[in-house]
Amino acid sequence: MPEVRLVNVTKTFDGGRIVAVDHVNLHVKDGEYLTLLGPSGCGKTTTLRIIAGLVEPDEGQVYIGGRLVTDVPPEDRDIGFVFQTFALFPHMTVWENVTYGPRVKNWPESEMRRVAKEALEMVGLYERADAYPRELSGGMMQRVGLARALAAGAKLLLLDEPLSALDAKIRFELRYELRRLVKDLGLTAIHVTHDQAEAMSSLIGLLSCVRVGFCRLAHQGSFT
Repeated sequence: MPEVRLVNVTKTFDGGRIVAVDHVNLHVKDGEYLTLLGPSGCGKTTTLRIIAGLVEPDEGQVYIGGRLVTDVPPEDRDIGFVFQTFALFPHMTVWENVTYGPRVKNWPESEMRRVAKEALEMVGLYERADAYPRELSGGMMQRVGLARALAAGAKLLLLDEPLSALDAKIRFELRYELRRLVKDLGLTAIHVTHDQAEAMSSLIGLLSCVRVGFCRLAHQGSFT
């Protein structure tokens, strides 16, 4: 499974006047689950998008699985991104959403069907394969998002506030379930949130804002 390293990563906006990420150094080992915890606007999502390749850093290097990927496009980084808003295609069934990635990559039909079935079974939704997103609860839709990432072959999961759009009861249940699934599958995961209750992981990174628009990683380590 891939480890992740950020080396002196910096990202600014508005001509350098807003420093979203300030010389962040980060190391997540194979199979670890890191939560980046901090208030809204402290650079958590920007950091995640830099790892995904959706945002290019101004300075620094990004390594995934020991490979320098700073200039590698997102589709070649072998990652899965689970969004706050689920990001499912509303006109597609659960099955079509989950097989979308392998289909775009022109996987053989038999292989595509096998990995999609396995992914849906892992998240307990194979029996809802023919359902549309509008027929699912928020928790189910989030699990479909996870299955879609798994079916695409992701070994690194990036989770951007994945539970914040859900009600309190479902959030409580899913934060345990999500952690268990990632651990059982042996994946590496980076989860960003502003909610301390979601920070149930092997590692926690605290992002601090020392002034508006100037944010850095204040601590990375295990908490007991």
